Amino acid sequence: MRTGLQALCKIMLLVVTFMLLIHTAAAYTTIESGDTVVIDKVINDDVIVAGGNVIIDGTVNGDVIVAGGTVEMNGNIEQDLIVAAGDVTISGTVGDDVRVASGTLTIGGSVQDDVISFTGETILTDTGNIGGDLSAGSGKITIQGDVVGNVEASAEEINIQGNIGGNAELNAEKIAISPDASIAGNLEYRSRSETKIDEGIVGNNVHYYEMDYHEDGGIVSSLIRGLISYLALVLIGLIGLAIWPEYMENIAVKTSESPGMAFLTGLLVLIVAGILAFLLFVTIIGIPLGLILMITIFVMLYVARIFASIWIGRHLLSKMGKSSRAMNEMAFGLLVLLLVSAIPIIGGLVYLVATLIPIGNIYMTARN
Repeated sequence: MRTGLQALCKIMLLVVTFMLLIHTAAAYTTIESGDTVVIDKVINDDVIVAGGNVIIDGTVNGDVIVAGGTVEMNGNIEQDLIVAAGDVTISGTVGDDVRVASGTLTIGGSVQDDVISFTGETILTDTGNIGGDLSAGSGKITIQGDVVGNVEASAEEINIQGNIGGNAELNAEKIAISPDASIAGNLEYRSRSETKIDEGIVGNNVHYYEMDYHEDGGIVSSLIRGLISYLALVLIGLIGLAIWPEYMENIAVKTSESPGMAFLTGLLVLIVAGILAFLLFVTIIGIPLGLILMITIFVMLYVARIFASIWIGRHLLSKMGKSSRAMNEMAFGLLVLLLVSAIPIIGGLVYLVATLIPIGNIYMTARN
């Protein structure tokens, strides 16, 4: 349970940090989007970029926020890098912090400050370097390079082969520490069994705690999945508000106008779309169209909550006597919706309503 609480604290810290960054996102004037986006020049500004494949070969003298399928950072970013993607590779230099929610994260370059990652797998290669602390929640974590500061890691499997300049706090079912590794400070680890550690690897004290990993790991995994979903939705919403602000505001405002009609319309749209997709799959010619329709349905089910979250955040903040930008309202509303959706039974109903009402409003707006 202690590991789960620690993970929760780290996740909430990342959420707060992320929302503070979003507060200034309206000042980002450089926005790139497309199936494949390549940044190969010098940009003296903060950047928001979205695409199926994002490649950064140039220099960005500011922060970079990325949402994409595959992200490759081979150039230089002077300040923070924030990413939600399928696969992320950092081969260049990041001058400040890195925040990543992704399937895989590979760092083969230099990050001059802290790294926080929530991924399926995190790899710091032998050419990689982290100048600050590493906080990672992942399925598998491999550290072959150097971490100047502390390491806090929770995973199913952790392999330490490089050098850690501070303390290490590890939580995993399986932990392996190479004879070539070094930990300058203290080592505190929790696992199902003790790990063989050669003499001289740890500079100070070693503390081992046995834990029921399956029970505790479930909490950590759930928190990580929830955070990744939250960050991905926030980034998608952030980009949507930057590119189509009036449209998203219009759909969000309609949430409270005719919620019952919008809910029933959204439900009907999904039923009809599902039946139509099934009929298309029956014919060979219609299979491609059926696939497109199914993908559209899944995308709508995923992103529809963004529209409802803008209204939720605005409504709650107004009740508290506060007014804010749509980006902040959306981030706050998504956080509230995520927490409420975790409540058994009630959470599922809230999730359903928050999904179907926006879909109904999108359909009625398009029809009109």
